Amino acid sequence: MTREVICTGQRVGPRDRHQACGQGNRPLIIVLAFVLVAAGVTQPLKPAVHGDFDHYTFALTWQPGICSTDGGCLPNQARSSLIGLHGLWASRPRELIERGITDPQWWSRGCDYYVHSSAAPALGASLRSRLDAVMPHFKRSLLTHEYDKHVQCFGFDPTRFFSTELEMREAVVRSAFGKYLAAQSGLGVTHESLIVHFDAAFSTHASASLQLQCERDAAGRIVLTQLWITVKAQKIGAFPASPSLVNAPTNQDTCPKEFLIPRWPG
Repeated sequence: MTREVICTGQRVGPRDRHQACGQGNRPLIIVLAFVLVAAGVTQPLKPAVHGDFDHYTFALTWQPGICSTDGGCLPNQARSSLIGLHGLWASRPRELIERGITDPQWWSRGCDYYVHSSAAPALGASLRSRLDAVMPHFKRSLLTHEYDKHVQCFGFDPTRFFSTELEMREAVVRSAFGKYLAAQSGLGVTHESLIVHFDAAFSTHASASLQLQCERDAAGRIVLTQLWITVKAQKIGAFPASPSLVNAPTNQDTCPKEFLIPRWPG
């Protein structure tokens, strides 16, 4: 892609910049650079190694659902959030595809194909507190598990990675789709209704980008537990805008036509 520089109302290529742009045009370039910085334009999340994968799965939890199934959450679970955070999972790097590693194998082992680490990510107290408020509390630390399985082998900076996850989660919570989910807390819904509201909120035709996860709770009801969203790796910085969303290559949706979006008890 050829970059263009704007000088005196004209667009010129970079090779002609010094001829077309005189000393008097430098303030304009400086002003434009300042505007970009002030607008908060940043580089998208990028791995240091093994970065030739196609997409991420951004996994959000429906906290009242996931904490009511499969052993539940610890007593210290924060209940201030409905939409929680599970993780951000890169798909298979090209090297593993060439080695014949299948998707299910990658989903099972993740970074253990390269290196295993049981160490918790090095994060500041403030960031760790923010994560603690929105991640499910299990007997085994979900934060440490996610770092080991999905983060450390890619060389991501932990602070940048988990801060990005929080920003992405907040974007969904603030969206029309997030508000719709919150309004359905405690109600029965149809699978189709969630897809329709997802498509409308993010102006996308990639309906299969959203995959819902359901399980039976202690009362035997089928409840929503997670929401998995497939995101193009090269468009992660644009999430949740439509260009960032792509249909999941494998259908892992486990929710039936109708199910419950549970609320916190009490």
